[in-house]
Amino acid sequence: MSLIELTLQRVKAAKEAGKGTPASRPGAGAGAGQPPAVGAGGVGAAGDAQAAVLRDPEITIDEAFLREKGLLALQAHEHQQRGEFRQIKYGLLRDMNGAAGDGLVLVTSALQGEGKSFSSFHLALSLASEQDYTVVLVDADVIRPSLTRMLGLEERPGLMNALIDAATNVESLILGTNIRGLSFLPSGHAAEHATEHFASARMGEVIRQILSVPNRVVVVDTLPLLLTTEARALTALGGQIVMVVRAESTPQTAVSEAIDLLGEGANVKLVLNAAVRSKALGYYGMGYGYDYQTNKDKSP
Repeated sequence: MSLIELTLQRVKAAKEAGKGTPASRPGAGAGAGQPPAVGAGGVGAAGDAQAAVLRDPEITIDEAFLREKGLLALQAHEHQQRGEFRQIKYGLLRDMNGAAGDGLVLVTSALQGEGKSFSSFHLALSLASEQDYTVVLVDADVIRPSLTRMLGLEERPGLMNALIDAATNVESLILGTNIRGLSFLPSGHAAEHATEHFASARMGEVIRQILSVPNRVVVVDTLPLLLTTEARALTALGGQIVMVVRAESTPQTAVSEAIDLLGEGANVKLVLNAAVRSKALGYYGMGYGYDYQTNKDKSP
């Protein structure tokens, strides 16, 4: 039995002893995005917003960059890595029904060092390869903005600037990439009281503005749930939550506590990162293995 299965059993047992158990269902698995993604599809009606996404790219992402940053599996396992993120992607897309804010995906973890930024990046790549969607990858980890640093954008304005200045059009801060359908919003300049900014009405306005482009998915790299209050403020925005759990590393108690913080009604997908699959399944020695489950309350 996997770490996630054990944890969910404990969460269910605790809730059954209290006020009832939300129904949970297994998801689809794991998947990876390929660097030369093509996925701009259905934003033709978006006009100026589409032009902003497809303007001259300010960020170049190619195979050499991915290898330099350690974002690719060993060459023998690249195909499997893409396939695993592809499975996660389709699980998320299956749960999008066109409702307002439905394209929001928040990636978090219980603790630091579990691979949430890695997962955010590859999930965004995989989603951008879809013909019918465009993707904005948002770095909201204002304490350790690893995606912003990786792309060399520490001095660029971004999310925090849009939150502090209500006159700022967040769309003007979104940077295009050479991958059609993928753009990036840096974390922005550091500011005090980030939790209060994330919990503000302005945060909701900014997210709604980014999501206003038809068929756009917003992937947000957040912060660890048990280490920061900022992460809890962000998860209150709704959408789907992907919680990354590192195999053979994250304590079961930490996973359980993080799930409890999200609340019973949260749409949570648990992704098991760096799992070693059995040789019988053909994944022996694989560096990136994922399991995918949901803890969303399906009761009427």
